[in-house]
Amino acid sequence: MHDPTAPEHTGYWRDIRLIWDLAEHTPGLPVPSTCATRAVFDYRAVTHARDAAESVATAETILSYALHLTFVRREALAGDDTLRYILEAFMPSGLAVDIVAKAEHMADVPQLASVAA
Repeated sequence: MHDPTAPEHTGYWRDIRLIWDLAEHTPGLPVPSTCATRAVFDYRAVTHARDAAESVATAETILSYALHLTFVRREALAGDDTLRYILEAFMPSGLAVDIVAKAEHMADVPQLASVAA
């Protein structure tokens, strides 16, 4: 977890600035929600499953290439007991970068479909 009092604090701000700059100058990326431990690109509001899947794939490609990240898929239950599809990677400072969508919209993604079965 990121400790803002640790010596790598400047690395955290460098990573946050990289993410904000990328989101500001890249069509298709939403402005991420950020906190001390993570930056979240949220696609839960996309209403059509196909659009959500395409948006998540595009975000993963852009962020992987621009920030030199490798994303790993995981699921998490939200407070309303709905399953969330999350792609997670970590910046050099330890900042987590998440791409989040509704799991129901990602049913065509092979890894998630096999978990749900």
